[in-house]
Amino acid sequence: MLKAGLISVAVLAVSAGGCGIGNGSGSAKGPLWILGCRDGDPKGTPDKPEDFDLEPTFFAGEPIENIAGGSPSNRLIITMKRNGNSVEINDTLYFDIRNSAEIARCIRGRTVGGVPDWDTSAGVLAPDGTVPLVPPALPWCMQPATMDGLPQIHLVPFGPVAVSLTPLAWCHSAMHPPAIVAVTGVASDGYITFTDFGSAVQKGQANIPPDAREQIKDDFKVAYDEHLEATFQFTVGDERVAAAMRDMVVPPSSPVIGGMLSGRFEFDLKRGRVAQTFP
Repeated sequence: MLKAGLISVAVLAVSAGGCGIGNGSGSAKGPLWILGCRDGDPKGTPDKPEDFDLEPTFFAGEPIENIAGGSPSNRLIITMKRNGNSVEINDTLYFDIRNSAEIARCIRGRTVGGVPDWDTSAGVLAPDGTVPLVPPALPWCMQPATMDGLPQIHLVPFGPVAVSLTPLAWCHSAMHPPAIVAVTGVASDGYITFTDFGSAVQKGQANIPPDAREQIKDDFKVAYDEHLEATFQFTVGDERVAAAMRDMVVPPSSPVIGGMLSGRFEFDLKRGRVAQTFP
């Protein structure tokens, strides 16, 4: 069963000095609004959002291998940044893949006797902390969903692929004086479709019946020099409100960030010189 959580602002630290680190292509744009920016000028309103364009030039992935024993759950954090500067002065979009093997199984779409071998739960947390099965909620892995037979992965807070936006260059919040705090948006609804996730897509997969496809093992991970490519679109929600709903408490305030983003990324996973969790 999948577990999930929101993404910390300082979750990734990859040096731009390594060969190939940061290279890639992609986009992330859409209508966005943020109230209470530091300069006193809000970036749009719910009724009149502004056009936000991340214009990313830096792409990186941080694999985190489970070395504590038990069942492996290799994690991968994908980062798109406006530039190679530190996250504290940057606009950054994070994709937190908490269990690479489960995502790969969804992408592979293998069945055994017609029964899916991927997690068929909703992938969202119920108020009691459990992950509800489907129905009534939609499954997080929508099979198949595209013309070429690839699935879509549902993007929700605390889901199997959690997404967060930290627009620290575009806007800092002054909603909680005297301290100035960063505003974080999360994907409250939407989808991501991976066309490349390392070796998750089997060669010739579109022409292989699901029951004949190869099994994805529990220790699956995207290896260095393998390719990552995806398209996405999602509704931006407020991280604090999402956390309050999860914890069954009254939201601390009305949302201060919202909107919609869509885009894509494509890059090869490269080894950095710092913050590597395994050789």
